[in-house]
Amino acid sequence: MILRKTILAVLCALAVTGCGVQGAYQDSDAKLRDSVTATSKDLKDPRTITGVTAVTKFDEVVPITNDPKPQLPVSLQDADGYDVEVTDVSRILPLDLYGSYSKTLTGLGLGKNIVGRTVSSTEESLKDLPVVTQGGHNINVEAVLQLQPTFVIVDHSIGPREAIDQIRDAGVTVVVMEPKRTIDAVGEDIKNVADVVGLSSEGDKLAERTKDEITKDKEAITQLVPKDPMRMAFVYARGNGGVFFILGNGTGAKDLIEGVGGVDLAAENNLEYTTPATAEALARINPELIIMMEGGLESTGGIDGLMQRPGIAQTIAGQKQRIVTLPDGQSLAFGPLTGQTLLRLAQAIYAPDQAQ
Repeated sequence: MILRKTILAVLCALAVTGCGVQGAYQDSDAKLRDSVTATSKDLKDPRTITGVTAVTKFDEVVPITNDPKPQLPVSLQDADGYDVEVTDVSRILPLDLYGSYSKTLTGLGLGKNIVGRTVSSTEESLKDLPVVTQGGHNINVEAVLQLQPTFVIVDHSIGPREAIDQIRDAGVTVVVMEPKRTIDAVGEDIKNVADVVGLSSEGDKLAERTKDEITKDKEAITQLVPKDPMRMAFVYARGNGGVFFILGNGTGAKDLIEGVGGVDLAAENNLEYTTPATAEALARINPELIIMMEGGLESTGGIDGLMQRPGIAQTIAGQKQRIVTLPDGQSLAFGPLTGQTLLRLAQAIYAPDQAQ
């Protein structure tokens, strides 16, 4: 969507002479990886484990620099075909379903420039910022404009489109992105965000660090995975109404499950995007373990409420109440914390006593 900015070659010179960049290849997952490796020596059969395991703790992204110097203006055509010139990133509003942009911007050193958030940006450093969404992930245009952002970065995982148009029409600089949101494309997605805010060199470094961590983290996870991989599904719930889906192709669930050595039953059964989690659909895939967002399980009444959903109790996972939850803003974010997400999820699945 957005080409790398060859006109910003000056960034290379800055990178050579130094521009506040620190720890470009600092391995922030090393300690957790060592813990996973140590755990692998004393594992029991994960199929004998019962009950809910919640992953609650995540370290924040370590910034590539604490003194970013965006090279602006940046001119580009966004995913909706609008010609945009980004001239000011002093007040940034990152908007997406997964909380990916806030994490990437923090990794680029721009966390202090973020002025608001969605419910998925659950980082401790952002907890006091106002939430500009309502009913989950509907943009509240009035709340956005009250923050007087100089720059909004958004994609169509959040909406509605009319809300994005209203923000643009109010004179705010808006860039609509089109991320791939797969583990293989994490580096590309990071670089595209960095290009938009004039930090291409920092984006290169953050992308390389992230990919390096993912490679090492996935290798550590292999030490936990049983010879016969567990069969899993990602179920998305909101309340006790009709928002109850098995996440299929195109949602990132397959990448997440395969990243921790599991078999994604939705992909195996060719389920597309969001398939209603009916009793028939659940019986068809019959997962041994169900992954959910923390807020999703809470919204359906916790494990007791989930067990009342038609079909859940009849699955192998339901019979053992084998549910693993991730924070909503962490589960499918696929950004600078991808490796950590995989490590912590793998711990929760294969060694829940060690999970945090």
